[in-house]
Amino acid sequence: MENLLTTLSSITTYTTKHGFADVCWHSLSRIIGSKDADMWTVKERDHFMMFTQFFIRCGEAVFTVRDALIRDAVTDLNSKLVTELVEPLDWLEEFNSALEFDELNETIDEYTEILLNIEKRMIESDVLEFAASHFKSFFLTVYALNMEKRIDSIRDFHHN
Repeated sequence: MENLLTTLSSITTYTTKHGFADVCWHSLSRIIGSKDADMWTVKERDHFMMFTQFFIRCGEAVFTVRDALIRDAVTDLNSKLVTELVEPLDWLEEFNSALEFDELNETIDEYTEILLNIEKRMIESDVLEFAASHFKSFFLTVYALNMEKRIDSIRDFHHN
């Protein structure tokens, strides 16, 4: 298994924490303002808002954890970082526990399709498809990291 720093660095190569959040807010606001979203039920809008919150906070948490690993010159979490990074790690743990992989995958595909339909006339679809692919890869990788299990193993190790 690759170390955490390598994995997080590979998915954060193309942007900064603030750039990532800006792109997410811009894209997600375009989706909620779309004609497709006009037909959503209240439950579908609530679902979208939940995912928006997860996307933004988890994305920011990934950058925070990566930056702390770099700062401390370590490649994986340790007990000091688990204590220091309580809030971002809580977001990453919640991301894993609140979502099923298939639900995450389907939701990203659904929102990407809406965005592609909106943007296709404005920019080259190849560029947008690349960005959408990176977005999906980012969150599926975060999900696959299983941060809850990583954090629990560090906590268990230090309690024994």
